[in-house]
Amino acid sequence: MNIIFLIFLIGLSATLLTLIFIGFELHYLAWIALIPLFIVIKKSGMLKAFLFSMALGFLFNIGIQWWGLKMESFNPLNFSIGATGVAFFYGIFGLFASYFNKKYPRWNILTFPAIWVLLEYLRSHIGFLSWPLGILGYSQYSALPAIQISAFTGVYGVSFFIVTVNTVITEIMCLFLSHSQVKIFHGLSSPISLKTSLSILVGSLLVISLPFLYGSLSTAKTESIPALKVALIQGNVYWNERYWSDKYKYDSYYREGIFQKYSSLTLKAANSKPELILWPSSSVPGRIPYEKMRVKMLSSLARETGSSLLIGSSGFDKFITDQKKTRRVANSAFLFSPQGEIIGRYDKMRLLPFDEYLPMRNYVKWPSWIVSNITDAQPGEEMTIFSMKGVKFGVLICWEYMFPDQFREMAIKGVDFMVNMTNEGFTRTPVAHYQMLAMSVFRAVENNVSIARTASTGVSAIIEPDGRIRSKVHDQNLRDVDVEGYLVDEIPLSSKRTFYSRYGDWFIYTLSGIFIVFISKGRMSKLFTIRKNKNNFQGGIER
Repeated sequence: MNIIFLIFLIGLSATLLTLIFIGFELHYLAWIALIPLFIVIKKSGMLKAFLFSMALGFLFNIGIQWWGLKMESFNPLNFSIGATGVAFFYGIFGLFASYFNKKYPRWNILTFPAIWVLLEYLRSHIGFLSWPLGILGYSQYSALPAIQISAFTGVYGVSFFIVTVNTVITEIMCLFLSHSQVKIFHGLSSPISLKTSLSILVGSLLVISLPFLYGSLSTAKTESIPALKVALIQGNVYWNERYWSDKYKYDSYYREGIFQKYSSLTLKAANSKPELILWPSSSVPGRIPYEKMRVKMLSSLARETGSSLLIGSSGFDKFITDQKKTRRVANSAFLFSPQGEIIGRYDKMRLLPFDEYLPMRNYVKWPSWIVSNITDAQPGEEMTIFSMKGVKFGVLICWEYMFPDQFREMAIKGVDFMVNMTNEGFTRTPVAHYQMLAMSVFRAVENNVSIARTASTGVSAIIEPDGRIRSKVHDQNLRDVDVEGYLVDEIPLSSKRTFYSRYGDWFIYTLSGIFIVFISKGRMSKLFTIRKNKNNFQGGIER
């Protein structure tokens, strides 16, 4: 197949993958977006499959995460290095897919999606290098019936079915293209007959239709469930480094200005009598509970509203250990009672690398073009469950909600709803905010739990257990990013969890077992062939 045409197919697949994500949201294209890539893999050797797939991954990641170039902490060099690192996983997919296509071509409909999903999971769970953005399943966040399967498999189940349908269609296309008179398609064939391929396609569509049916029935339910009246406060505050360099400006304009903004919005929202008022992460510049005056101001505000108040701030503690004064800084959430007392605290457990701490600080001297020297925050050690008026809820801060396993571990502790407290002032690009929102939608469906998402610059929203976005903070023009405002609404309460909540990533473990079986089978087959040839050779000498 002509190399130029292969490059065209890679570009086409990268374009289709970009179009299915937020910004374009042509999510239905996901079911055909990988076909050009799979054709390239089937016509290439393992090395070419690796390089072509890696090129696709690079283009795709730039296509959906171009907003990173607008961040102050990124430059074209470290952005490109990051995109190349993520693209490497796509290259590994091409490598294994090519191997299995040649070794077990009849099983492509199982091996292709299994490899894809395992690599998505792997790149989301590699310590400080984890990158959970761009998971294929997230593209379907607005197709609520399609994503209900994540209540059983997590988001990775949606990715699996997308890749499965792409694979089946590819096999059917290959049958027809192999008989085409077009020279570039010569030699392209499928080991699966047309009848078998169509049967598999119909079967796959029937399986995929089940969550659609389940989702349609779920969204049609009308029974009433308990609810809690909450208020979400969105201050539309962006960090400005010039204030940090000038202590007077920092104190007078930044610290006090932000606090007064959130206080004013809170008092307006209090007129609707919410039972709980929620501020975003880092909404209180200061050190709690160390700064007694700030704690006093927050206590007074809670008493004035007559509501419980959850705020985000730097948790700061001083204590003595071994006759030495020790300081501990954390990214924390504090719950104030209507009487003004601090009745709960959660310290963020999964910190954002290169922002809240420097990984491997004692072993690696990171260059300044990657990150400037920062003070390490300390991770929390306990998943705090807050309680008020008999209602229990958990809080995850910023980066944490991107990881399904951590969210699940919190949700399974008997909570009635979850709070996603985040500060996304690192970017002014709406596309980035909506990509983060999509992840919250999946966390709700995966665990059948409502989420109160409160973000400093948007999108602040209440998400129902089926993934429906119930309401958002927005202005008169319905803009929900880069706006200041508040929302008062009821959040549904439910402590009934899902299969995924109870059993976690069983789907990933199953796919891992399948992968190991195929790899082992290939090695055993190769070993058996070597032994057989050796015996034949020895037999020939004896004769």
